[in-house]
Amino acid sequence: MAPASIPIRRYSDRAAKFVRQSRPITVRKLRRTRNAGLNVFRDYCGNSSIHGFKYFVGNGRTRAEKVFWIAMCVLSIYGCASLIETVYDKWTRSPVVVTFAEKPTPVHDIPFPAVTICPVTKVKSKVLNFTTVYQYIVHGGNVTDEDYDRFLAMIQVCDFSFNKYLVKQEFDDNLVHLLQEMAPPFEELFLMCIWRGKYVNCSDLFEPTLTERGICYTFNGLAADDVLRKEEYHQDFEHLGEKRSSENWSMEHGYRPNIGLKAYPRRVASPGSTAGLFVGLKSELSDMDYLCGGYQSQLHTPNQCPQISNQNIRIPMNQALTVSVDPLLITTSENVMSYSPEKRLCFYPHERYLRFFRLYTKGNCELECLSNFTLHMCGCVQFSMPRAANVHICGLAKLACCEEAESILQEQGLGSVDNSTKMLLQSCNCLPACIFLKYKTEISQSHFDWRRLTDTIHLCEKELNNSELSSLAVYYKEAQFISIKRNQLFGLNDFIANCGGILGLFMGVSLLSIVEMLYFFTMKPLINYCLRKSRNSSKIATVEPYVPGGTYSITFNKFIRDAA
Repeated sequence: MAPASIPIRRYSDRAAKFVRQSRPITVRKLRRTRNAGLNVFRDYCGNSSIHGFKYFVGNGRTRAEKVFWIAMCVLSIYGCASLIETVYDKWTRSPVVVTFAEKPTPVHDIPFPAVTICPVTKVKSKVLNFTTVYQYIVHGGNVTDEDYDRFLAMIQVCDFSFNKYLVKQEFDDNLVHLLQEMAPPFEELFLMCIWRGKYVNCSDLFEPTLTERGICYTFNGLAADDVLRKEEYHQDFEHLGEKRSSENWSMEHGYRPNIGLKAYPRRVASPGSTAGLFVGLKSELSDMDYLCGGYQSQLHTPNQCPQISNQNIRIPMNQALTVSVDPLLITTSENVMSYSPEKRLCFYPHERYLRFFRLYTKGNCELECLSNFTLHMCGCVQFSMPRAANVHICGLAKLACCEEAESILQEQGLGSVDNSTKMLLQSCNCLPACIFLKYKTEISQSHFDWRRLTDTIHLCEKELNNSELSSLAVYYKEAQFISIKRNQLFGLNDFIANCGGILGLFMGVSLLSIVEMLYFFTMKPLINYCLRKSRNSSKIATVEPYVPGGTYSITFNKFIRDAA
């Protein structure tokens, strides 16, 4: 029997100490968690490689010192953030820079310019005397129906406008056939052709091409099968008469190796007039019409459809015209392809689909866009524009509408169009091609005293008795030229290097500093927690004899607390 001085404790009272009870989070636990977080922060600051952080802690430093270093570090972080934001904005807004290529490009690496020549005299006088018919119509004279139809067709290809004197017609689907019937014979336009210093039959060099100036003739242009999507085109007539294949050349990859000078499109190996193109052009005096007369020419890349009205060189009669060419080639490095077209401001061929053209160029895109917009506004297109089989050709009554559509398209950047039209025009999105070629020209002109020349050497005297002559010479100015290249101005590596330089300058931060931060705030606390759990699980609780008024040992109390 227990002594009376020792209180009797029931087993249930003693066992209740070991029963696990659920209790709310106490202030002591919150304080313990906060202290643990502060200990981790002090540990990191004391051992961090980032400049300034070690001055945040330490018993030997006053509060004023700590506040000073905290303020300095905050200012450094703000400066880093501002500069990194500037670098990031530069990286995202203008990642591409245009620079000169490291090496010059020889002229034999690029095709010779395509030369399109348009006779301003569209019809022989025995077929239609344009001036006479015009005066009859203005003064109320009688004109046959056939001459009147031909006159209406001529109006659409002449530089002058005579619409106000005429009966209006909305559609003229037979226009191109009339122009082809009235066109002067090829042999009456081209007298002689010299290519790379050798006389060549002009019909072997030039092929008919349909432009907004009527029937023209193109040298060194690509075939219709290579340029146009014929499955989308109408079948009424041909726009491009060239048949030679360009399988050995592309704008992106250039000429295939070991092809030589026989590849098409044609190219030359050296500069100078003896390595270029010379064309002698003639016009019969009886066919000369001062309302429509002379020649127009345009130099363009072989993969582009000519647009004579946009840019042309006038070839006056009895004049010798010399055109020296300086190529402008713009290429794009492969590392720029990863950027969107809106950032690099150009399209690769596979990125921009055109309905009527297989080859993407800015000119072809603009021509297709003009055709679509003209159809939208006027319900028809002009005869030289690409069109589908069920689309009408605009007649004289629609010419004003076509001119307005072209004007709106040119002025779209001024913001003077309505919303529906703006949405249609924005769908054009005709950025330049990422690799494209352009020809800059220098033109010289002098009087061509061809009559004295032919009389002296007795060349073609009878054929030229009632004619006037002009000549056109096209050649490269230099054997090499400096191309332009789009390069990556700011890549991911440059961005990381710039950010690292800024962080290193302001705070001494490196990649290992970031790893160090992750270590102190993630890995090290986790390791410490796991070690503490392992040590606690290996401890054995010891029970001391009960002493009235006494306390339990720290080991026993800790075990009971952990068990709870």
